[in-house]
Amino acid sequence: MIYLDYTATTPPDPAVVSAFNAVAMGYPGNENSEHQSGKAARNQTESASEMILRRLLAPEHQVIFTSGATEANNLAIKGLADKKRHLGKHVITTPYEHASVIASFGVLQREGFEVEFAETGSDGTVRLDSLQALLRPDTILVSVGAVHGEIGIRQPIDEIGRLLDKYPYITFHSDMTQAIGKIPVDVSMVDLATFSGHKIFGLKGVGALLRKKNVILEPQIHGGHSTTEYRSGTPPTPLHVSLAVALGLAMDREDDQLRHVYGLNVYLRERLAAFPEVRINSPVSAIPHILNISVLPIPAEQMRARLDARGICVSTQSACHSGKGRSEAVFRLTQEEQRARTSVRISLSRLTTVDEIDALIEALGAELGR
Repeated sequence: MIYLDYTATTPPDPAVVSAFNAVAMGYPGNENSEHQSGKAARNQTESASEMILRRLLAPEHQVIFTSGATEANNLAIKGLADKKRHLGKHVITTPYEHASVIASFGVLQREGFEVEFAETGSDGTVRLDSLQALLRPDTILVSVGAVHGEIGIRQPIDEIGRLLDKYPYITFHSDMTQAIGKIPVDVSMVDLATFSGHKIFGLKGVGALLRKKNVILEPQIHGGHSTTEYRSGTPPTPLHVSLAVALGLAMDREDDQLRHVYGLNVYLRERLAAFPEVRINSPVSAIPHILNISVLPIPAEQMRARLDARGICVSTQSACHSGKGRSEAVFRLTQEEQRARTSVRISLSRLTTVDEIDALIEALGAELGR
């Protein structure tokens, strides 16, 4: 099997699994308990939190552990809106967001909030003049994802952060799931940041919301104080430690893996140029880990299935949107119906090899009758 779907999920690093096992066996206590076993487990989570904040240079933030980025996005968006609805009901996002972000704004809209979308340029990035024009005295939240998971669009988070610094009453949230551990990010520019372990060679079932300490949220899961007052439940201590380990490893390797993946992306683009039927949808400014293409004669699901039959795993759209007839993100970016209905996402990682890229090109050639 040739796996080219790392944007959907990554295999866990052996060191992450080892850390999980060591904590699961060595610290069995419930962190909510006040006996020595509970306190020992709680110390593990506190150390994991400190490591995450230290690695991300985010001393002004608090770590709220969640089951993943979807829960973290729901807590950030709905939790903030619930707390600030008395100050205003105007919220802003972009059309290039993860399903959990779009769905959360849909909930707010049904509750009477006014949701507006910032305009984007031809490369999918937010137009700062458009965003600024939307800001109002009753705007309470702006949410812009750092990297789009289907096309790889990289948003100017630092510039947006500097713009919103002039409006201290507005909370800035960024879904950084596809950025943290892959490319350099400045978490200090945002009030709320979310990410997930399974995107950075960690384990499924754990993620985090980083909250600036002056931002107050309404909990979305109730039942009492746990590791924080923002999320109830028995803390999964081994998962917390595994997330910190995965993040540390990813950031230690960030420069090397970025060079490796960039080289693969350039090579893949060059090889794809041999096929006149293939269109590359990801802009050159996209992160190199994601290359979205359209194979014009073949519907997306057919292309995915044909490559799967040849032992090559790619996706149509993102895993959270797959199964729909066309990619709304590709259509929005290209304004071409055929490209939107024939798009597949190839995603690369530090584990991807040139031989795997060559095998993909060979398979595409066979499907296109070369």
